[in-house]
Amino acid sequence: MGGHQKTIFWKVLVSLPSLLVISGCTQATFLDVQEPEPRASQAEPAPRQSENPEANSGPIACNQSIQEAIEETVRSQTRAFADNNYELAYSFASPSFRANVSLEGFVSIISGSYGPLIESSQLRFSDCLLSTNSGLALIDVSFLQSDKFVYALRYLMTDTQDGWRVDGASNLEVVGEGT
Repeated sequence: MGGHQKTIFWKVLVSLPSLLVISGCTQATFLDVQEPEPRASQAEPAPRQSENPEANSGPIACNQSIQEAIEETVRSQTRAFADNNYELAYSFASPSFRANVSLEGFVSIISGSYGPLIESSQLRFSDCLLSTNSGLALIDVSFLQSDKFVYALRYLMTDTQDGWRVDGASNLEVVGEGT
Protein backbone atom coordinates (compact mmCIF):
# COMPACT_ATOMS: atom_id res chain seq x y z
CA MET A 1 0.00 0.00 0.00
CA GLY A 2 1.27 3.45 -0.83
CA GLY A 3 2.07 6.01 1.81
CA HIS A 4 -0.88 8.16 0.71
CA GLN A 5 -3.39 5.36 1.40
CA LYS A 6 -1.86 4.64 4.81
CA THR A 7 -2.02 8.35 5.68
CA ILE A 8 -5.70 8.54 4.70
CA PHE A 9 -6.55 5.39 6.65
CA TRP A 10 -4.79 6.53 9.82
CA LYS A 11 -6.32 10.04 9.62
CA VAL A 12 -9.74 8.42 9.46
CA LEU A 13 -8.94 6.09 12.33
CA VAL A 14 -7.89 9.09 14.42
CA SER A 15 -11.21 10.76 13.61
CA LEU A 16 -13.14 7.51 14.10
CA PRO A 17 -14.64 8.54 17.45
CA SER A 18 -16.29 11.53 15.73
CA LEU A 19 -17.48 9.34 12.86
CA LEU A 20 -19.07 6.96 15.32
CA VAL A 21 -20.72 9.77 17.26
CA ILE A 22 -22.09 11.16 14.00
CA SER A 23 -23.40 7.74 13.08
CA GLY A 24 -24.76 7.08 16.56
CA CYS A 25 -22.33 4.23 17.22
CA THR A 26 -20.70 4.96 20.53
CA GLN A 27 -19.64 1.57 21.74
CA ALA A 28 -17.21 2.04 24.61
CA THR A 29 -15.42 -1.20 23.81
CA PHE A 30 -14.55 0.13 20.36
CA LEU A 31 -13.62 3.65 21.40
CA ASP A 32 -11.62 2.87 24.53
CA VAL A 33 -8.54 1.52 22.81
CA GLN A 34 -5.60 1.78 25.17
CA GLU A 35 -2.02 0.64 25.01
CA PRO A 36 -1.30 -2.08 27.56
CA GLU A 37 1.02 -0.98 30.33
CA PRO A 38 4.35 -2.79 30.41
CA ARG A 39 4.82 -5.20 33.29
CA ALA A 40 8.00 -4.35 35.17
CA SER A 41 8.14 -7.61 37.11
CA GLN A 42 8.22 -9.96 34.12
CA ALA A 43 10.64 -10.06 31.24
CA GLU A 44 8.94 -9.59 27.90
CA PRO A 45 9.55 -12.33 25.34
CA ALA A 46 11.33 -11.21 22.21
CA PRO A 47 8.87 -10.32 19.44
CA ARG A 48 8.57 -12.97 16.76
CA GLN A 49 9.22 -12.05 13.20
CA SER A 50 6.11 -12.59 11.16
CA GLU A 51 6.52 -14.91 8.21
CA ASN A 52 4.50 -12.36 6.25
CA PRO A 53 5.69 -8.85 7.18
CA GLU A 54 2.68 -7.29 5.39
CA ALA A 55 0.27 -9.15 7.71
CA ASN A 56 0.94 -6.77 10.60
CA SER A 57 1.58 -3.62 8.60
CA GLY A 58 -1.88 -2.09 8.94
CA PRO A 59 -4.39 -1.27 6.22
CA ILE A 60 -4.18 -2.65 2.74
CA ALA A 61 -6.06 -1.90 -0.46
CA CYS A 62 -9.25 -3.94 -0.73
CA ASN A 63 -9.08 -6.82 -3.15
CA GLN A 64 -11.63 -6.84 -5.96
CA SER A 65 -14.11 -9.22 -4.32
CA ILE A 66 -14.16 -7.27 -1.03
CA GLN A 67 -14.53 -3.94 -2.82
CA GLU A 68 -17.37 -5.30 -4.97
CA ALA A 69 -19.19 -6.62 -1.88
CA ILE A 70 -18.80 -3.28 -0.09
CA GLU A 71 -19.95 -1.37 -3.18
CA GLU A 72 -23.03 -3.60 -3.49
CA THR A 73 -24.00 -2.89 0.13
CA VAL A 74 -23.68 0.88 -0.39
CA ARG A 75 -25.57 0.70 -3.72
CA SER A 76 -28.35 -1.39 -2.17
CA GLN A 77 -28.74 1.01 0.73
CA THR A 78 -28.75 4.01 -1.62
CA ARG A 79 -31.41 2.35 -3.84
CA ALA A 80 -33.52 1.76 -0.74
CA PHE A 81 -33.22 5.48 0.15
CA ALA A 82 -34.32 6.40 -3.39
CA ASP A 83 -37.38 4.14 -2.97
CA ASN A 84 -38.12 5.72 0.44
CA ASN A 85 -37.72 2.24 1.92
CA TYR A 86 -35.92 3.22 5.12
CA GLU A 87 -36.54 -0.15 6.74
CA LEU A 88 -34.61 -1.88 3.95
CA ALA A 89 -31.89 0.81 4.05
CA TYR A 90 -31.61 0.28 7.81
CA SER A 91 -31.02 -3.43 7.23
CA PHE A 92 -27.70 -2.52 5.55
CA ALA A 93 -26.46 -0.88 8.76
CA SER A 94 -24.17 -2.92 10.99
CA PRO A 95 -25.54 -4.73 14.03
CA SER A 96 -23.67 -2.34 16.35
CA PHE A 97 -25.20 0.67 14.57
CA ARG A 98 -28.71 -0.81 14.83
CA ALA A 99 -28.12 -1.58 18.52
CA ASN A 100 -27.41 2.12 19.14
CA VAL A 101 -29.77 3.84 16.68
CA SER A 102 -33.46 3.01 16.25
CA LEU A 103 -35.13 2.94 12.85
CA GLU A 104 -36.80 6.27 13.69
CA GLY A 105 -33.43 7.76 14.67
CA PHE A 106 -31.93 6.45 11.43
CA VAL A 107 -34.69 8.09 9.35
CA SER A 108 -34.11 11.34 11.21
CA ILE A 109 -30.33 11.22 10.65
CA ILE A 110 -30.67 10.49 6.94
CA SER A 111 -33.41 13.08 6.28
CA GLY A 112 -31.69 15.76 8.35
CA SER A 113 -28.07 15.38 7.31
CA TYR A 114 -27.82 13.11 4.29
CA GLY A 115 -30.71 14.22 2.06
CA PRO A 116 -28.69 13.99 -1.18
CA LEU A 117 -28.37 10.23 -0.64
CA ILE A 118 -32.11 9.97 -1.23
CA GLU A 119 -31.90 11.49 -4.72
CA SER A 120 -28.49 10.24 -5.86
CA SER A 121 -28.38 9.08 -9.44
CA GLN A 122 -24.77 7.96 -9.70
CA LEU A 123 -22.18 6.59 -7.30
CA ARG A 124 -18.42 6.58 -7.73
CA PHE A 125 -16.20 4.51 -5.41
CA SER A 126 -12.53 5.04 -4.59
CA ASP A 127 -9.84 4.39 -2.00
CA CYS A 128 -11.14 1.19 -0.44
CA LEU A 129 -8.88 0.27 2.47
CA LEU A 130 -9.13 -2.83 4.64
CA SER A 131 -7.75 -3.26 8.14
CA THR A 132 -5.88 -6.54 8.04
CA ASN A 133 -7.05 -7.77 11.43
CA SER A 134 -10.26 -6.02 12.49
CA GLY A 135 -12.91 -6.77 9.86
CA LEU A 136 -13.24 -3.03 9.15
CA ALA A 137 -12.87 -1.18 5.88
CA LEU A 138 -13.12 2.40 4.64
CA ILE A 139 -14.35 3.45 1.23
CA ASP A 140 -14.85 6.87 -0.33
CA VAL A 141 -18.10 7.36 -2.23
CA SER A 142 -19.07 10.32 -4.42
CA PHE A 143 -22.74 11.03 -5.22
CA LEU A 144 -24.20 13.05 -8.06
CA GLN A 145 -27.46 14.79 -7.18
CA SER A 146 -29.79 16.16 -9.87
CA ASP A 147 -26.80 16.64 -12.20
CA LYS A 148 -25.78 19.72 -10.18
CA PHE A 149 -23.58 19.01 -7.17
CA VAL A 150 -21.24 16.23 -6.25
CA TYR A 151 -21.21 15.08 -2.64
CA ALA A 152 -18.71 12.79 -0.94
CA LEU A 153 -18.79 10.51 2.07
CA ARG A 154 -16.29 8.18 3.65
CA TYR A 155 -18.04 5.01 4.80
CA LEU A 156 -16.85 2.87 7.67
CA MET A 157 -17.83 -0.71 6.88
CA THR A 158 -17.75 -3.84 9.02
CA ASP A 159 -17.67 -7.45 7.89
CA THR A 160 -20.55 -9.39 9.45
CA GLN A 161 -22.04 -12.86 9.02
CA ASP A 162 -24.57 -11.19 6.66
CA GLY A 163 -21.84 -9.52 4.59
CA TRP A 164 -20.42 -6.00 4.68
CA ARG A 165 -22.58 -3.51 6.59
CA VAL A 166 -22.41 0.25 7.11
CA ASP A 167 -21.05 1.14 10.55
CA GLY A 168 -20.98 4.90 9.96
CA ALA A 169 -20.20 7.67 7.53
CA SER A 170 -18.40 10.98 7.60
CA ASN A 171 -20.19 14.31 7.24
CA LEU A 172 -21.61 14.88 3.78
CA GLU A 173 -19.37 17.26 1.86
CA VAL A 174 -19.93 19.19 -1.37
CA VAL A 175 -16.85 18.47 -3.46
CA GLY A 176 -17.80 19.98 -6.84
CA GLU A 177 -20.46 20.55 -9.44
CA GLY A 178 -21.89 17.80 -11.61
CA THR A 179 -21.99 17.92 -15.37
